[in-house]
Amino acid sequence: MQQDRPAFNPLEATQGLMVACTDLEGRYTYANPAYLAYTGLKAPPIGASALEHVAKEDLPRVMDTVKQALEHPGQAFWVEFSKPLRRAWNRSRWEFVAVCDQAGKPVGLQCVGYDISDAYRQGRFREASLELLSAGLREELHPKEVLQRALDAALAVVPAAQAGSATLLGPDGRFHFVAARGYDLAALERVSLHPGEPLSLSRHIQARVFTQDDIAAFNARLDPERRGLLEGPGRSKEIQAMLATPVVVGEQPRAYLYLDHFQRPDAFDELDLRHLEGLAHHVAWLLYGEELREALRFSRDHHSQTGLPNLHSLQEQLLKPPRTRRALVALRCRSLEHLRRLEGETAYLAAVREIARAIQADLRLSDRLAWEEGTFWLLLEGVTEAEEVYAVLGRLQAGVKAELADRWPQLDFIPRIGVALAQPGVSSPELPWAAELALEQNPQPGRVRFFDPDLARQTRETDALRHALAQALRPLPDSPEGFTLHYQPIFHLSERRLHHFEALLRWTHPELGQVSPGRFLPLVEEEGWMPELGDWVLRTAVEQAARWGVAVAVNLAGSQLEPGLPDRVAAHLARHRLAPEQLIFEVTEGIALEETSLHLLQALAERGHPLHLDDFGSGMSSLERIVRLPFAVIKLGQGFMTGLGSLPQAHSPEARLLHALRGLGEGLGLEIIVEGIESQAQLDFLIAEGFSLGQGYLLGRPAAPEEAESLLRRRSG
Repeated sequence: MQQDRPAFNPLEATQGLMVACTDLEGRYTYANPAYLAYTGLKAPPIGASALEHVAKEDLPRVMDTVKQALEHPGQAFWVEFSKPLRRAWNRSRWEFVAVCDQAGKPVGLQCVGYDISDAYRQGRFREASLELLSAGLREELHPKEVLQRALDAALAVVPAAQAGSATLLGPDGRFHFVAARGYDLAALERVSLHPGEPLSLSRHIQARVFTQDDIAAFNARLDPERRGLLEGPGRSKEIQAMLATPVVVGEQPRAYLYLDHFQRPDAFDELDLRHLEGLAHHVAWLLYGEELREALRFSRDHHSQTGLPNLHSLQEQLLKPPRTRRALVALRCRSLEHLRRLEGETAYLAAVREIARAIQADLRLSDRLAWEEGTFWLLLEGVTEAEEVYAVLGRLQAGVKAELADRWPQLDFIPRIGVALAQPGVSSPELPWAAELALEQNPQPGRVRFFDPDLARQTRETDALRHALAQALRPLPDSPEGFTLHYQPIFHLSERRLHHFEALLRWTHPELGQVSPGRFLPLVEEEGWMPELGDWVLRTAVEQAARWGVAVAVNLAGSQLEPGLPDRVAAHLARHRLAPEQLIFEVTEGIALEETSLHLLQALAERGHPLHLDDFGSGMSSLERIVRLPFAVIKLGQGFMTGLGSLPQAHSPEARLLHALRGLGEGLGLEIIVEGIESQAQLDFLIAEGFSLGQGYLLGRPAAPEEAESLLRRRSG
């Protein structure tokens, strides 16, 4: 006869779902194998209290869920809680349903649950990771602070960890303890670990668990002092399991995180390793970000090629309220640029660093040195008088020369120097501007120039003038604002008959009034506006000469003498049907003496334009160049008339010089125009000496086109 088999109970076979039943008193009436495996029980705890298997902090929530399930039979209620198990962390999710008799009255509770420990731990890991990253990005933490917070996060997400520490790679190339929990950090800070020592960095790239045997073997290789610190305050003899992971930045370990357990070698599981690795990755990003920020701060405050502090670093210092009076010194050495041209950039930068090192050696701790593209800057604290500056500079220059004598004997350190003393009207943030202004106004090597308010006023006026010029010249090429041509007549002296006009550029600004050409023309040249403005002058002069039928002379600036000039001039002449001889070009001695000007001036002369050498005698005239160039006229500068005086004496040195110059002109076949004729006596003297052409206030002042046209009607013929 076949025996009856016990009925199959699927709850006994399931491995994923835990099932436990209790009576109304909370005592176990059933527990399946999955529940026993989870709790570590060997047999069903029939009759024992199920509440003993609920963590104390979760007990109120569990009791409330039990109450709801018993009050609402047929409904399921869910609750999450932990159990007081051997595992440091566990979490399970349960469905509570009331078990009822045939009358529908609750007689017990059925609990079906599943393990969510890993998901719970991963949630805690995500929270801790987010908090660490947001804090690091928000607060821009120092690497030591990053590691301390990472260690705290690791202790929060790795439940088996009972203590921990962190090391950071220092500037000396060794790893130093910078964070600890459960240890005496002050003692550990006395220990440094070489990258080549085993276990200190464990030569691994992922999280790894080390046992007491591993730790003891490592300690045995250390010197007695470090071994004593690690085994004493570091408690390394007590550690049964050490979970360690590197923090890798740029393929190099920059830090290590260590978590320790003191009871069991198997305390850490695989999820612990992954979570510590994850935190290490976050730390790596934060350390890398700090490195980038540090590099940015360094590049902002240091010269990129020399590594020396730059002017920006001094400007930040100058923004701080000064405790004492201060001076800012700018030094620029021409021989450094000479070295750069002869020996190249590498030698130049090496010399700059050598000079900076020599200067720094003689500065006080309160003083600051900076370098900014060709200029050394010295911020001297507590300096109030020029004599103190001279004393400091004398000492520094002597020290630099002594340092350079062996390695750079060819460097003659005799810089140009500009100094700005903090004083009323010159605030600390303005010192760099003031010192550089003084430097720019000091052309003499070896000399010291101090900033003064008049220099600042002149500079501001020049800047205002430069700005006004930019506004006025913006409409070019059609009509530069406020610019006009005035025309001064040149006469045949004996007949008082008009020979031609000289076109002179004038500028009137609405606020600045009439500005002298001596002030605005150098700025026009400096800013590169002369080619366009000069072309406007040519067009206007050609148009006026064509209208009057009288030759007009135009002054050429050096920047106008470029290859396209002859063709542009020809186009202007053709537009107004003007012959080349009606457009005269005047050039100064400085332009005429430039070799690059020679072929362009010859080209203009070959096309029929008369060339006049302007202001002869005011510079370094070369008779050889005068002979080579096809000049038609030499214009004697106003200095000759000034020297002659308003009542010329026929036998004075000045009179004899003029007589000789007339002979020179005749010998060379050149006409001579005398400038600056202001008295009748001068005119009579020149006529008596045989001079035929001249100009000056006596004969006619520069005039607007309408006035010049009126003069033309009166004097021509």
